[in-house]
Amino acid sequence: DVTRTVTNAIGRTAAAGQDPMEGLRIHVQDIEVRETEARTQAAVVLLVDTSFSMALNNRWVPMKRTALALHHLLSTRFRGDRLELITFGRYAQRMDIGELTSLPAWHEQGTNLHHGLLLAGRFFRQHPNMQPVLLVVTDGEPTAHLMTHGEAWFSYPPDRQTLMTTVTELDKVTRQGAEITFFRLGDDPGLVRFVQAMAQRAGGRVVAPDPEDLGAAVVGEFLRNRYADPVWDMNWD
Repeated sequence: DVTRTVTNAIGRTAAAGQDPMEGLRIHVQDIEVRETEARTQAAVVLLVDTSFSMALNNRWVPMKRTALALHHLLSTRFRGDRLELITFGRYAQRMDIGELTSLPAWHEQGTNLHHGLLLAGRFFRQHPNMQPVLLVVTDGEPTAHLMTHGEAWFSYPPDRQTLMTTVTELDKVTRQGAEITFFRLGDDPGLVRFVQAMAQRAGGRVVAPDPEDLGAAVVGEFLRNRYADPVWDMNWD
Protein backbone atom coordinates (compact mmCIF):
# COMPACT_ATOMS: atom_id res chain seq x y z
CA ASP A 1 0.00 0.00 0.00
CA VAL A 2 2.03 2.93 -1.33
CA THR A 3 -0.02 5.65 0.38
CA ARG A 4 0.20 4.10 3.86
CA THR A 5 3.86 3.17 3.33
CA VAL A 6 4.85 6.73 2.43
CA THR A 7 2.69 8.11 5.26
CA ASN A 8 4.48 5.83 7.73
CA ALA A 9 7.87 6.99 6.41
CA ILE A 10 6.88 10.66 6.74
CA GLY A 11 5.63 10.13 10.30
CA ARG A 12 8.77 8.26 11.35
CA THR A 13 11.03 10.90 9.77
CA ALA A 14 9.15 13.78 11.40
CA ALA A 15 9.19 12.02 14.80
CA ALA A 16 12.97 11.79 14.50
CA GLY A 17 13.12 15.59 14.13
CA GLN A 18 14.01 15.50 10.43
CA ASP A 19 12.35 17.32 7.56
CA PRO A 20 10.70 14.73 5.24
CA MET A 21 10.94 17.20 2.36
CA GLU A 22 14.74 17.10 2.50
CA GLY A 23 14.91 13.51 1.36
CA LEU A 24 12.53 10.75 2.35
CA ARG A 25 13.83 7.21 2.79
CA ILE A 26 11.52 4.23 3.16
CA HIS A 27 12.59 1.66 5.75
CA VAL A 28 11.38 -1.90 6.08
CA GLN A 29 9.22 -1.08 9.10
CA ASP A 30 7.35 1.54 7.03
CA ILE A 31 6.07 -0.96 4.48
CA GLU A 32 2.43 -1.99 4.51
CA VAL A 33 1.31 -4.67 2.09
CA ARG A 34 -2.17 -4.63 0.59
CA GLU A 35 -3.35 -8.04 -0.56
CA THR A 36 -5.24 -7.67 -3.84
CA GLU A 37 -5.22 -11.23 -5.09
CA ALA A 38 -4.09 -14.73 -4.18
CA ARG A 39 -0.34 -15.14 -4.50
CA THR A 40 1.99 -18.09 -4.76
CA GLN A 41 4.85 -18.72 -2.39
CA ALA A 42 8.34 -17.64 -3.40
CA ALA A 43 11.78 -19.20 -3.12
CA VAL A 44 14.09 -16.20 -2.71
CA VAL A 45 17.87 -16.25 -3.03
CA LEU A 46 19.99 -13.27 -1.99
CA LEU A 47 23.47 -13.62 -3.46
CA VAL A 48 25.93 -11.20 -1.85
CA ASP A 49 29.49 -10.50 -2.94
CA THR A 50 31.97 -10.96 -0.07
CA SER A 51 35.18 -10.30 -1.98
CA PHE A 52 37.59 -7.93 -0.24
CA SER A 53 36.64 -5.00 -2.48
CA MET A 54 33.25 -4.90 -0.73
CA ALA A 55 34.96 -4.11 2.56
CA LEU A 56 37.62 -1.91 0.98
CA ASN A 57 34.97 0.35 -0.57
CA ASN A 58 32.74 0.59 2.54
CA ARG A 59 30.06 -1.74 1.18
CA TRP A 60 30.35 -4.46 3.81
CA VAL A 61 28.01 -2.99 6.41
CA PRO A 62 25.31 -1.97 3.86
CA MET A 63 25.45 -5.53 2.53
CA LYS A 64 24.74 -6.92 6.00
CA ARG A 65 21.95 -4.41 6.62
CA THR A 66 20.39 -5.47 3.33
CA ALA A 67 20.38 -9.14 4.33
CA LEU A 68 18.84 -8.23 7.69
CA ALA A 69 16.12 -6.12 6.06
CA LEU A 70 15.12 -8.83 3.59
CA HIS A 71 15.24 -11.53 6.27
CA HIS A 72 13.05 -9.42 8.57
CA LEU A 73 10.52 -8.73 5.82
CA LEU A 74 10.14 -12.38 4.84
CA SER A 75 10.04 -13.66 8.41
CA THR A 76 7.33 -11.17 9.45
CA ARG A 77 5.28 -10.42 6.33
CA PHE A 78 5.89 -13.37 3.97
CA ARG A 79 6.21 -16.34 6.30
CA GLY A 80 5.28 -18.86 3.62
CA ASP A 81 8.26 -17.85 1.49
CA ARG A 82 11.72 -19.37 1.76
CA LEU A 83 14.91 -17.31 1.86
CA GLU A 84 18.41 -18.56 1.09
CA LEU A 85 21.40 -16.32 1.86
CA ILE A 86 24.48 -17.15 -0.22
CA THR A 87 27.83 -15.37 -0.04
CA PHE A 88 30.39 -15.55 -2.83
CA GLY A 89 34.08 -14.72 -2.58
CA ARG A 90 36.70 -17.24 -3.76
CA TYR A 91 33.97 -19.82 -3.07
CA ALA A 92 30.24 -19.49 -2.43
CA GLN A 93 28.52 -20.78 0.69
CA ARG A 94 25.10 -20.81 2.29
CA MET A 95 24.76 -18.88 5.55
CA ASP A 96 22.01 -18.21 8.04
CA ILE A 97 21.34 -14.61 9.03
CA GLY A 98 23.40 -14.86 12.23
CA GLU A 99 26.46 -16.17 10.39
CA LEU A 100 26.21 -13.46 7.75
CA THR A 101 25.75 -10.54 10.14
CA SER A 102 28.75 -11.66 12.22
CA LEU A 103 30.95 -12.32 9.18
CA PRO A 104 34.20 -10.35 9.40
CA ALA A 105 35.75 -8.81 6.33
CA TRP A 106 38.80 -10.67 5.13
CA HIS A 107 41.28 -10.23 2.32
CA GLU A 108 39.91 -12.88 -0.03
CA GLN A 109 40.64 -12.67 -3.73
CA GLY A 110 37.91 -13.90 -6.00
CA THR A 111 34.35 -13.16 -7.03
CA ASN A 112 32.93 -16.61 -7.70
CA LEU A 113 29.49 -15.78 -9.04
CA HIS A 114 29.50 -19.11 -10.88
CA HIS A 115 29.52 -21.04 -7.59
CA GLY A 116 26.84 -18.73 -6.16
CA LEU A 117 24.54 -19.31 -9.13
CA LEU A 118 25.12 -23.06 -8.85
CA LEU A 119 23.94 -23.03 -5.20
CA ALA A 120 21.00 -20.78 -6.12
CA GLY A 121 19.87 -23.22 -8.80
CA ARG A 122 20.11 -26.08 -6.33
CA PHE A 123 17.88 -24.18 -3.87
CA PHE A 124 15.29 -23.47 -6.56
CA ARG A 125 15.19 -27.16 -7.52
CA GLN A 126 14.46 -28.01 -3.89
CA HIS A 127 11.34 -25.78 -4.07
CA PRO A 128 9.85 -26.60 -7.48
CA ASN A 129 6.37 -25.31 -6.64
CA MET A 130 7.53 -21.85 -5.56
CA GLN A 131 8.17 -18.74 -7.62
CA PRO A 132 11.98 -18.37 -7.90
CA VAL A 133 13.38 -14.89 -7.21
CA LEU A 134 17.12 -14.18 -7.49
CA LEU A 135 18.71 -10.98 -6.14
CA VAL A 136 22.44 -10.53 -6.84
CA VAL A 137 24.53 -7.87 -5.06
CA THR A 138 28.04 -7.39 -6.46
CA ASP A 139 30.73 -4.77 -7.01
CA GLY A 140 32.96 -6.68 -9.43
CA GLU A 141 33.13 -8.90 -12.48
CA PRO A 142 33.55 -12.65 -11.86
CA THR A 143 37.19 -13.52 -11.26
CA ALA A 144 36.76 -17.13 -10.11
CA HIS A 145 34.83 -20.25 -11.04
CA LEU A 146 34.65 -23.85 -9.90
CA MET A 147 36.58 -26.42 -11.89
CA THR A 148 35.39 -30.01 -12.39
CA HIS A 149 37.31 -31.28 -9.33
CA GLY A 150 35.73 -28.66 -7.06
CA GLU A 151 38.66 -26.27 -6.69
CA ALA A 152 38.26 -22.60 -7.53
CA TRP A 153 40.20 -21.09 -10.42
CA PHE A 154 41.10 -17.43 -9.86
CA SER A 155 42.27 -14.97 -12.49
CA TYR A 156 42.41 -11.19 -12.69
CA PRO A 157 41.60 -9.70 -15.13
CA PRO A 158 38.64 -12.07 -15.53
CA ASP A 159 39.47 -15.18 -17.52
CA ARG A 160 37.32 -15.96 -20.57
CA GLN A 161 36.59 -19.42 -19.17
CA THR A 162 35.34 -17.88 -15.92
CA LEU A 163 32.95 -15.62 -17.81
CA MET A 164 31.68 -18.45 -20.01
CA THR A 165 31.15 -20.77 -17.04
CA THR A 166 29.26 -18.06 -15.15
CA VAL A 167 27.02 -17.34 -18.14
CA THR A 168 26.27 -21.06 -18.54
CA GLU A 169 25.14 -21.25 -14.90
CA LEU A 170 23.03 -18.12 -15.31
CA ASP A 171 21.28 -19.76 -18.27
CA LYS A 172 20.39 -22.75 -16.09
CA VAL A 173 18.84 -20.52 -13.43
CA THR A 174 16.98 -18.55 -16.10
CA ARG A 175 15.46 -21.75 -17.48
CA GLN A 176 14.05 -22.41 -14.02
CA GLY A 177 11.91 -19.30 -14.49
CA ALA A 178 13.70 -17.10 -11.95
CA GLU A 179 13.01 -13.37 -11.74
CA ILE A 180 16.55 -11.97 -11.66
CA THR A 181 17.81 -8.56 -10.53
CA PHE A 182 21.44 -7.44 -10.32
CA PHE A 183 22.35 -4.72 -7.83
CA ARG A 184 25.49 -3.06 -9.16
CA LEU A 185 27.69 -1.33 -6.60
CA GLY A 186 30.24 0.78 -8.44
CA ASP A 187 30.79 2.30 -11.86
CA ASP A 188 33.73 0.31 -13.17
CA PRO A 189 33.18 0.06 -16.96
CA GLY A 190 33.89 -3.68 -17.02
CA LEU A 191 31.38 -4.28 -14.22
CA VAL A 192 28.76 -2.10 -15.92
CA ARG A 193 29.11 -3.99 -19.22
CA PHE A 194 29.08 -7.41 -17.59
CA VAL A 195 26.08 -6.85 -15.33
CA GLN A 196 24.05 -5.24 -18.11
CA ALA A 197 24.82 -8.13 -20.47
CA MET A 198 23.89 -10.71 -17.82
CA ALA A 199 20.59 -9.01 -17.01
CA GLN A 200 19.70 -8.65 -20.67
CA ARG A 201 20.49 -12.31 -21.32
CA ALA A 202 18.32 -13.43 -18.38
CA GLY A 203 15.47 -11.01 -19.09
CA GLY A 204 16.22 -9.37 -15.75
CA ARG A 205 16.97 -5.91 -14.42
CA VAL A 206 19.91 -3.88 -13.18
CA VAL A 207 19.61 -1.49 -10.22
CA ALA A 208 22.55 0.74 -9.29
CA PRO A 209 21.80 2.13 -5.80
CA ASP A 210 24.01 4.10 -3.48
CA PRO A 211 25.37 1.61 -0.91
CA GLU A 212 23.46 3.31 1.88
CA ASP A 213 20.22 2.79 -0.05
CA LEU A 214 20.95 -0.83 -0.95
CA GLY A 215 18.55 -2.30 1.60
CA ALA A 216 15.59 -0.25 0.36
CA ALA A 217 16.46 -1.09 -3.25
CA VAL A 218 16.59 -4.83 -2.60
CA VAL A 219 13.37 -4.85 -0.58
CA GLY A 220 11.61 -2.76 -3.21
CA GLU A 221 12.74 -5.02 -6.02
CA PHE A 222 11.69 -8.11 -4.09
CA LEU A 223 8.21 -6.65 -3.67
CA ARG A 224 8.07 -5.71 -7.36
CA ASN A 225 8.95 -9.28 -8.37
CA ARG A 226 6.72 -10.75 -5.69
CA TYR A 227 3.58 -9.00 -6.74
CA ALA A 228 4.30 -8.25 -10.41
CA ASP A 229 2.15 -5.19 -9.81
CA PRO A 230 2.92 -1.75 -11.34
CA VAL A 231 2.17 -0.17 -7.95
CA TRP A 232 5.56 -1.43 -6.76
CA ASP A 233 7.49 -0.41 -9.89
CA MET A 234 8.98 2.54 -8.07
CA ASN A 235 12.36 4.22 -8.33
CA TRP A 236 14.31 2.84 -5.37
CA ASP A 237 17.70 4.14 -6.58
